[in-house]
Amino acid sequence: MEILVAFADFCRMFGREEDCIDALFAAKWPEGFRCARCGHPHAYVISSRRLPLYECRACRKQTSLIAGTVMEGSRTPLRIWFQAIYLHSRPEGVNARQLSKILKVTYKTAWLICHKLRYAMSRAEAKQLLTGFVHVKNAIYHRKISASPKWHKQEHPLLAGASIDRENRFTRLKIKVQPIPDGASKYRVPKTDSFLAQHVDRTAQVVMLPAYKGSELKMLLGKLVWESESWMAKRFRGIGGKHLQVYLDHFCYMWNRRARPMFEELLRDCAITPAITYPRLTGSKTSRRRLSRTAAVLVKAAN
Repeated sequence: MEILVAFADFCRMFGREEDCIDALFAAKWPEGFRCARCGHPHAYVISSRRLPLYECRACRKQTSLIAGTVMEGSRTPLRIWFQAIYLHSRPEGVNARQLSKILKVTYKTAWLICHKLRYAMSRAEAKQLLTGFVHVKNAIYHRKISASPKWHKQEHPLLAGASIDRENRFTRLKIKVQPIPDGASKYRVPKTDSFLAQHVDRTAQVVMLPAYKGSELKMLLGKLVWESESWMAKRFRGIGGKHLQVYLDHFCYMWNRRARPMFEELLRDCAITPAITYPRLTGSKTSRRRLSRTAAVLVKAAN
């Protein structure tokens, strides 16, 4: 009931497009307008469209409010986007079917919004490396109890890493899906070279937690991995390998911001993250073939 009341209060705060426009402007340009082309700080406002355009007073470049954001190209009202951002900033999260029902939009629209917001989360998480003292352990997503060392099709190897403060408390978490080498046993620890290069600061002191020897830190890090899988199972009824990484990034994004209000930060990340296309989101071969055919037709017509 408390969450519903809070959401109702939020909807009243951002019930008008004008309220959302002001908030998005502040998130996109916290120090005031800056032209993307020349950096000039002043613009004329063209308000004859649904969303305002900002025309640079120096170079005359026109910039839409949603250009360069995850909302670029979307016809969905800003208040709907804001409600979706708010619901994604809650600790329990929300799935596309729930979002469709709450926001009264189609399932496809809700699914796209969810994945675009997770894309912003993934981009934000990629910018933050693990620093200081870092502990790393391997894990298996959707592990099957079996005597066979072969990988089940639903199993995926993971590496989880966490920055640790002087009191042995985790301060930042990353969980990354690892490729399965041909013929490798699932009881072997994945190679950590790529994980360390991409997600850990070069000056960090890294400890690889032993696979079999128990320790308090190993159990705590393993518990966080289990919590991520439990969250995905409860909220999304499990996730397949295709989109597993973005859901793990979503979990880590929430966990890393658990001690502070998340809506403002997620709005800011959405405001500075360029949109991702539907074909790229889905990895659709059909979409890629359609684009290839279109390109071939254009080349033929040009000749």
